[in-house]
Amino acid sequence: MKRIGFFGMAFVLTIAGCATAPQLDLSGYIVDKSPKMQIPAVCKYRYEHAKPLVAVVNFANNTSFDFAQVVQTQVQGSSQRTAVGGAAVGVAPGAAGIVWGAKEQASFQANAQTISRQINAKLSESVEDGVMDEIVNMGGARVFTRKDMEKVFSEQKFQQSGLVDDSTLVKLGKLKGVKFIITGSVNNVDLTYKSFESTKKSLSSGSSVVAGLLGAVASAAIETQEGWNISTEIALRIIDVETGEVVLSKKMSGRHVIGKIPYPNYDAMIGGIKKAAAKALQDSRPDLSKYFLLKGYVVQIKTSPDGTKRAALINIGEKEGVKAGQEFFVYTFEEVEDPMTGKKECDSPKLPVKLVVTDQIQPDRAWAQIEGKPEQIKMVKVGQLVERVPLKGQGFIEKMGM
Repeated sequence: MKRIGFFGMAFVLTIAGCATAPQLDLSGYIVDKSPKMQIPAVCKYRYEHAKPLVAVVNFANNTSFDFAQVVQTQVQGSSQRTAVGGAAVGVAPGAAGIVWGAKEQASFQANAQTISRQINAKLSESVEDGVMDEIVNMGGARVFTRKDMEKVFSEQKFQQSGLVDDSTLVKLGKLKGVKFIITGSVNNVDLTYKSFESTKKSLSSGSSVVAGLLGAVASAAIETQEGWNISTEIALRIIDVETGEVVLSKKMSGRHVIGKIPYPNYDAMIGGIKKAAAKALQDSRPDLSKYFLLKGYVVQIKTSPDGTKRAALINIGEKEGVKAGQEFFVYTFEEVEDPMTGKKECDSPKLPVKLVVTDQIQPDRAWAQIEGKPEQIKMVKVGQLVERVPLKGQGFIEKMGM
């Protein structure tokens, strides 16, 4: 019963927990006439925000991906051989593998060699494009395109390959005013076949109506995990061009389920690897969004007629990468004088509230709902700095390979 409850409730709560952006009708709201934030001169530098130029380049393919060698899998299942298309799942206690006749196996291996070669030819480029998409969509940076970088490589007589080291990339970046270079590698592609027949039987054997219902929900969730699972591991590095220092090094893994077919064809394999890589890259969002900050300030505040709700207009919108549902921190500023040296510095405490972007977004501004306790939401003033909360990585659904 505990297992049924866990699988069933996890699946139900995941679906129910999908958040939507706040809907905001400003027609009845009144413009707040409270005094705006007085920004100390020593704090004005915090408002400066030059978007850095970023180049995504030179991802290496370090995989030794051989489709025919990774078929043997560790899969829990029943002790029977169950037909899967033209193949069969041969299951021993605690392990399973796909079993073919000699003809099917020879055909499988021939197809595998062709697929492996073609995957290795395009995988790095696909990952580079995925990283570039992540940065463009999150905002906070200008991206040096692949075409621009290829031109630089050509001008400097370099090939864009894994033979170009970090120091060379730094030199090339300095030539074009690039602030950060993002590079890395695809380290592993893995294929496994997973079967959960015994688990599904156990879930469907509940004696009560509630247990049966939860078992059915959990079985439906588990069904989505059966079949061929593709995992792709990616390593990512951010290099500060000015110093040559690697400021971030991170490994990520993504998974995608491509179904219960005897063995995947070329299109299924390519699509599965790319989708798994794209999911892995979602785990770079928390770090990338810290390096490529999205910030602005409050330009207007409106209050509901009963005074219980407040909304803030910020000076950044769609063009900067602001999206409905995103959250922003709010900062206030104070000038602090060191009693020993007399030096004046800026203190920037974060207010105990969050701004949640609503459906009211324009190209260069957006309305956000101020969330917090009644006495806290009144602390937000015109002129205060806002900064996007670091983005989240893969969610529960993505980690399940869906």
